Amino acid sequence: MKLKLTAITAGLLVLAAPFASADTNVALGGTVTTTGTGFGVSSGWGVGTLAADSSLTDGIFLPVGRQWNIGTVYWQGGAPDTSDVITITLAQASTVDSLHLEADNNDAYSVSYRDPGGSWHLLTTIDPNTDSHWGLGDGYAAFASVSATAFQITATGGDGSYAVSEFQANGAVIPVVPEPGNIALLAAGLGVTGLIARRRRQR
Repeated sequence: MKLKLTAITAGLLVLAAPFASADTNVALGGTVTTTGTGFGVSSGWGVGTLAADSSLTDGIFLPVGRQWNIGTVYWQGGAPDTSDVITITLAQASTVDSLHLEADNNDAYSVSYRDPGGSWHLLTTIDPNTDSHWGLGDGYAAFASVSATAFQITATGGDGSYAVSEFQANGAVIPVVPEPGNIALLAAGLGVTGLIARRRRQR
């Protein structure tokens, strides 16, 4: 009987595992790409230190007030600037209900998301002025949960000099439903295990 219960418990855990999720930064480790000619340009501010695109989803925030073009993904363009785009592709489709963006504090950044069907939607605009009067600051946005596979960031307005140092999307990974064939195989395995346990009891 003990063997049978153990097998059933293990089977249920395997089935339930894909549905287990927690509120977390689903953008962590996401793939980041930049598109446009303005990236790495900081005319009038000397030579900046351009960070790797991947730093935007590494989970590490820079010191508040840090100069906009030091260790960030920075660029220059118009206001608004729709030519320079940052795209963050999530490792797995997720539901998201809030964002945290660390970026140059005197600008506004538009964030769009791509749904699981591949369509893009404008989500929110973030103005990272909550804790800095100069340099990098933090901006937040909360909203009704959306299902997303990717996000895009563009500069909506400001002084034409832009920077992002960290992007976090809080929510939960959408579980991958097991294939019907896998479920049937697991059920068959549990059945055989139960049959073996029953025969052992009858001996």
